[in-house]
Amino acid sequence: MTTPAERRLERVLRQYNAELVNLDYLELYTGHRNPFASRDTLKHAFASIHERLDLQFVFMNGKARDGQSGHFNAQNSRTLLDLIDEVRELKNALEMTGRSLTLAPEYERALEGSKTWLRPSDGSPIPEGFTPVLVEKYDTVFGLSDTAIKLADHSKVNLVLVGEGSFAFVHKFVDPNYDLTIARKRLKREADERDLERFRREYQIMKGLDFLYILKVYRYNEEENSYTMEFCESTLKEYIKRRNNQPKFGFETRRRIALQFLFGLNHLHEEGICHRDLSMGNILLRVYSNETATVKLSDFGLAKPRDSDFTRVETDIRGTYVDPALVKFKEFAPVNDIWSVGFVLSYIFKGVDQLLPGTDPLGEIIQKCSHSDPTQRYQTVREIIAAVENLKVKPNETPAGILRIR
Repeated sequence: MTTPAERRLERVLRQYNAELVNLDYLELYTGHRNPFASRDTLKHAFASIHERLDLQFVFMNGKARDGQSGHFNAQNSRTLLDLIDEVRELKNALEMTGRSLTLAPEYERALEGSKTWLRPSDGSPIPEGFTPVLVEKYDTVFGLSDTAIKLADHSKVNLVLVGEGSFAFVHKFVDPNYDLTIARKRLKREADERDLERFRREYQIMKGLDFLYILKVYRYNEEENSYTMEFCESTLKEYIKRRNNQPKFGFETRRRIALQFLFGLNHLHEEGICHRDLSMGNILLRVYSNETATVKLSDFGLAKPRDSDFTRVETDIRGTYVDPALVKFKEFAPVNDIWSVGFVLSYIFKGVDQLLPGTDPLGEIIQKCSHSDPTQRYQTVREIIAAVENLKVKPNETPAGILRIR
């Protein structure tokens, strides 16, 4: 079955199918020992981009050498900007399938440098001190890094893409030593220093937490800015959606999931940490063969410990659910996490994305979590836990029907 990532790559490569490419360039990517020999469309894309880059680099070198005010023509500037976008698009599409595009260091230097002075109109003045590009016509400049990672015992295992966020890709692999599926989260290469700092902080926060209902992380790789963690089969969104109309997926099962989520958040708050981005996609579940599941809080990229000095970076209000009562992101408090809890509980118990009305005991709990006035909300997660524990099913109603314990 073709995955969405594979379909995306196919669409990106489709534009090169009918493109004419110089045979000299095409042969660079079809040699006997070349890894692209069996990937006709991909080799065609590499050859096409390589050839067109060389044309622009040769022209650029000539302009700089001739001293014509170091002016790179308008059409050439637009062409090279388009090529830079092509490389980025192909790189992103490959990464989503678990493969990394590599580029010869000289070409990477030239493209990165050009982005700082190229203009889409009126031509681009070539900067003083411009270093001519060493054009490579006789060897490949594009390649693919290994689609696997090396384990501690030097064995290699294949990676499978399972998710992508704003700053990172998540892959999974099976460790043959333990027959255990593990997830690896890797920061995107185009991420800036702020993203890197946030990514490292996320790992450090999670590493310091050892609790059943919080995702466990294992090891950070400084070389590639990635870390390994326990693998979860589903997000809360996917898990509830698949089971929402099943009669056996009743109130008690939903309550167990809700309480596990609340226990995890309560532990987080007791450790002095606000999550700041609770959502149905950031709550994961480990699903076992007997269909039981364990909730795992994840994605701590926006999380903030009580005494953190990271507020200089996190100034803009962000997150999936934004508390309308929150004025400044750096003033985020546990009560602002609790506002999001109402949406999570509504989805767990009823499979709906909006807040349930306060027409029954469950609705009253949800409305109190997400009250517009923070002083009228539950002030701690422990209070919500107690309220949810005091709910039970009416025998003559649907599995989600509830009333208070007498």
